[in-house]
Amino acid sequence: MRNKLLLLGISTLMFLFVGQGCTTDSFLSDREIQEMIDNSLNGQWQVIPITIRSSDWVWTENQDEGFFSATVNLPELKDYIFDDGAALAYFKFNDYSKTALPYVKTYKDGMGIPFTETYSCDFVLGNPSKVTFYLEASDASRYAGNPPAAYFQVILIY
Repeated sequence: MRNKLLLLGISTLMFLFVGQGCTTDSFLSDREIQEMIDNSLNGQWQVIPITIRSSDWVWTENQDEGFFSATVNLPELKDYIFDDGAALAYFKFNDYSKTALPYVKTYKDGMGIPFTETYSCDFVLGNPSKVTFYLEASDASRYAGNPPAAYFQVILIY
């Protein structure tokens, strides 16, 4: 009888522990968290420098807006990166300074009237994929010629 009670007690404890392990709680164990961190550190990335020459900028104007744009092929951007990774773009001031897009800067024109310029971009998945950089002014005006050259950096994380 004593062995039966001991066996019943051990079976009950095992049932409770196994049952607890099968709950649908949304909490992650320390091991699961560490695996996620380790897997994210094993990810890959690619850094792509892009130069837009002054002559690369194209002016587009319609009744509501005016802006400069420049499109560059980006064959490195694949569907798995587009869908499950990240495509980041930066405006580079020089080899030691950059800022994430959109980059917004306010200036004053020759008459002291402030206006804002914004650099931004769009990524388009295709064959090949492309990135289009935009330069827009708050007053929708354009340069006397083309804007100056601009330096960007695209980082693909997958």
